[in-house]
This record gives sequence, structure tokens and C-alpha cells, in this order.
Amino acid sequence: MRVRERIKHRCWNGILILALVMNVLTSSQAMAQNISEPPSVQAKAAELIDANSGQVLFSKNARQKLPMASVTKLMTLYLAVKAIESHQVRLSDWVPADETAYRIKGSQIWLEPGERLSVDQMLKAIAVGSANDAAYALGSYLAGSEAAFVQRMNQTAQHLGMHDTHFTNSHGLHAPDHYTSAHDLALLSQHAVKMPLLLHYTSMWEDRSIRNGKGGTLWLVNHNRLLKQYPGADGLKTGFTNEAGYCLAATARQNNTRMIVTLLGEPTGKARIQDASALMSWGFQNFLTTPIVKAHEVLGRVRVLRGTKPYVDAIVGQNVAITRSLFEGRVESEKSLMDQVTAPIMQGQVLGYLTVKTQNHVIRRIPVRAQEQVPKITLTALAWRYLWKLFA
Repeated sequence: MRVRERIKHRCWNGILILALVMNVLTSSQAMAQNISEPPSVQAKAAELIDANSGQVLFSKNARQKLPMASVTKLMTLYLAVKAIESHQVRLSDWVPADETAYRIKGSQIWLEPGERLSVDQMLKAIAVGSANDAAYALGSYLAGSEAAFVQRMNQTAQHLGMHDTHFTNSHGLHAPDHYTSAHDLALLSQHAVKMPLLLHYTSMWEDRSIRNGKGGTLWLVNHNRLLKQYPGADGLKTGFTNEAGYCLAATARQNNTRMIVTLLGEPTGKARIQDASALMSWGFQNFLTTPIVKAHEVLGRVRVLRGTKPYVDAIVGQNVAITRSLFEGRVESEKSLMDQVTAPIMQGQVLGYLTVKTQNHVIRRIPVRAQEQVPKITLTALAWRYLWKLFA
């Protein structure tokens, strides 16, 4: 009887283990089936990211260095808007054109030597009309010369982590040493979409505010057909040269989720729009952005020993959002702060961590930092504090 019971017990254990394994495999297969396969794209290189979290959702040859054509102007727009935001220039300031701007080939608004247009008009000419002469004139105005502006473009690229990018001009006409990658363009786009003024210009379908030199105005029409065809699209920049093919940095927002897609080396303009639409739709259909914490939101207070203040607020320095599959479990956050810390405290000093996780795994572990510095208290101040407590 005992032998039979042991055999029976082992059989039941085996059945249970097999059932558990099958359950795990079935769950994994169901999860995999829930997320649809990404579309195939014709571009030489492509990347799809969530703008809020920066999470890469799709990638194809995304680190390959390739020519970018007029998508170059996204960096020109980015630097121009930064100059406006820092009050270095105003939209009403006048930008002069010189002989070099007049002689630049490709798409243009036919600037005349000595002519002046406002910064606002130059931005429209660049964002909507992709005007090479306007990009050159505005860049030279912002930095003092084209060479200085190109240097600023490259410095900014390195600062943003665009390590597979090098600029030789502000407009995108082909040059051997002028290149980027789909991943780098996505990084730049992620910063660009945080600028409402930049999106104001890149979301324009047409403009008729710039003179045509004949008593009328130019009719500029944006080459980014997504603005008319794709829900929530509001940027960013198209480009084409024979060497680069059809290129694009595009973005669209639906509810709390914003997608960014970058494409380099598309064979046709039609393929460029089709691939961008398909990738963004796949992203919106399968992924969701969940806000976790706002920038500078106080997550707690940490006691300070021997400091000029008894407590210091603990914050996360930037907005934190997580992109996850629509079919994953609920996202939760858990903070872990130090009980106390000894002065001096530096601003930005790590005081703990915010852990973001699902039921299955940890997604991110984010440092929580001191909102301000807290100097070490002097002996004199410490004595006065003691006397105050004693006699108050």
C-alpha cells in the first residue's frame, strides 16, 4: 500500500508541475499574441520611441550613420527656439540676408541680399517651406556666422547624447561629413517636442505671410502630409536629397501618449508617410504611457543632523513616465528614503530611490535627490539653538 501511495503521490506531483509549466507557457504565449508584430518598413534605418519615457519600441539599423537632408533643420529650429526662450532674440527681431544666403540652392524663399525678415517669418519659412536660405540666414544671425552656428549645432548634439551625428551646415544640402542616425534623431525629437513654440511652427500646414517680391505673398505648404492625414500629428520635419532619400522625424500625440518616429533613406515620399503612420499606429495600439511623478514633486522629507535646517525635501528632478504594453499588469511605484542624513547636504544629493515595477519585474529605479543644499551648522548657531529651546 505504501508503495502504491508513493507512486500515486509522485504521479500527482508530476501532473501538478506539468500543469504549472503549461500554465506559464500558455500565459507567455498569450502575452506575446496580445502584442502584435511591428510593421515592416522600407527605410534604411528607423526608430519608434515613446516621447515621455524615451523607451525604444521599434528599431531598425538605428545606429547607422546616414545623410539626413532637410531633417537637419530640426536642430536649427531647436536652437532658434532655445534662443527665444532664453530671451537672446525675439520673434519680432529682424534677420538680414547676405549674398551667400541669396546663392544657396534647393528649396528657398528667394531672399535678396540686404533683405530682412523677422525671426517669426524665418521660422515659418524653415518649418513649413523648408527654406535653405532662411535656415542659413537665421543660423548666421543667431551665432554671428554660419561656422559658429554649425559649431553650436555639433556641441548641442554631443550634449544631447547624439554621438552618431555630425553637422556641416544648417540646412541639410548634401555634404560627405554631414550625417546622423535614426536613434540620434529620436533623441533630438524627444527634446524638441517639449517646446510648445517649436511645435507651433512644425504643426503648420501652410503659410502665406511671407512676401514673394512681386507685391504678393508666398504660398508655403508643408511636405509632412501626416499633419493632414494622421490624428494628433504636429511635427516635426521632412527631408529629401538624392543621396539621403526621403527622411522624416515625426510625432503625434493621442491622450497622454506621444509617439516619435524617425526614418532615414526611404525610397519614396509615399513609403515615408506609410511607414511613419504604420509604426505610430502600432505603438498607440500596443503601448501606453503612465505618468509616475512630476518634476520637483516632493516625495518626502529627510531629517538632517547638524544642519542649518532640521529637514530637507526629497524630489525627483524631472517628469517620470513609464511606457508599457497595454497587456501588462498595473504599474506601481515604491519610494525608499534615508531616515536621516548628516549635514552638509548638497543640492541634488541622492537621498533614496523611487522604484517603479509591475507584478513581475522592476522597470526603473530612479534616484530621489535633495531639493536644496543644507550647510553644516556652526558652533555659535548650535549654541543659540540650544539656548532657544532651553528658555523658549
